[in-house]
Amino acid sequence: MREDTRVVVVVGGGVLGVSAAVHLLRAGVGDVTLVERDTVAQATSGAGAGFVDPWAAGSASGSGAEEIALANYGIEFYRELHELRPESPYRRRGCLWMAWTEDDWPYVERWLTEGPPDACAVEPDEIERLTSGVVRASGVFRGVLRPSSAQISAERATKALAELFVAEGGTLKERMPLERLVVRGDRVTGVETAHGALDADVVVVAAGAWTNQVLAPLGVQLPYAPLVVSRIVTEPLGIPDTLPLLFLKADASGLPKSLWIREEEGGLMYGTNYDAPVRDSLLDGDLPERYDGFDLEGVLDVQRDAAKLTNAIPALGEYRNFRVRHGAPCYTTDGRALVGAVGDVEGLYVAAGCNEQGVTHGPGFGKVLADTIATGASELADIGVWNPLRFGDEPKSAREVAAAL
Repeated sequence: MREDTRVVVVVGGGVLGVSAAVHLLRAGVGDVTLVERDTVAQATSGAGAGFVDPWAAGSASGSGAEEIALANYGIEFYRELHELRPESPYRRRGCLWMAWTEDDWPYVERWLTEGPPDACAVEPDEIERLTSGVVRASGVFRGVLRPSSAQISAERATKALAELFVAEGGTLKERMPLERLVVRGDRVTGVETAHGALDADVVVVAAGAWTNQVLAPLGVQLPYAPLVVSRIVTEPLGIPDTLPLLFLKADASGLPKSLWIREEEGGLMYGTNYDAPVRDSLLDGDLPERYDGFDLEGVLDVQRDAAKLTNAIPALGEYRNFRVRHGAPCYTTDGRALVGAVGDVEGLYVAAGCNEQGVTHGPGFGKVLADTIATGASELADIGVWNPLRFGDEPKSAREVAAAL
């Protein structure tokens, strides 16, 4: 491991920022401080579904071999995190994509034909067995099982990773809002926070939807669109913890995208992307301090549509109590993240544009970024494919990015 004397500040306590901080520390880059304006995993990472899967294998996005390498790294990284920090749960139960009807099968089938080598087709009776009866054979047409996928608690994993960062020698400063980056000449020299200045040779900005607010004084605007998502968690329903990750494609039900479902403390955690106006409420740059005040119109839409699927998953109609967490993953037009050096400012890096895959790719991005800062390159993947400035001047705004998705 290379050791040097640089001082590094990472801005943002979500999964991307904490992963970067841990890997920078382990790479021997120097003294590493993580600053978070609220608490670790308070925003989008606290609402993460916790799926870890090689999404690029079968995905229609522009991602590819590099993202698959990150996913495979992440699957093992979270396993090792669980061994070090048992409070961070980890299960490798696989991911099960299901078609509600025969018309939905072509969409689901590509997760088999373009998926990883261990993907296999499963018939309705086998689906019911694999899910211990949570999914009824009579309610689905067919499915695809991807056995290597894992599931974690995104919130607990991010917090456990922050604790590991401190235990290994890093400095964590929560409730320390950033006021501005300090740049002198052509290099970053530190940050100013509400509680004082911190000098730095390297600054990594991983502030989620707020990243462009941090970069704006430098004349930098990254092309991403923050879109609101919501996670519904029910009361305990006797759902077994052996349940694979579930995705149900059901176009005729009115769902705009697949409904995803997982077990959470004996209940269901589920969600999907909705079309309610609240989804686009952050596109004009009016970002709230926290994400717990969003309207519930999208949540109610998801509940109404999910209730139509009780012939496949009866538990969707059996719960009486629930809680909701909101997040705002940031999307790019090519489906790839924005990770790497920012323009001509020496020492300034960014990790943004997760495309709702931050949990899967966060550890890998942390390693690639740390390797690049420490030695100039990473054996895991070429950071250049995620160049934050690869789009040039187009598109210019978050709303234009959203329109192009």
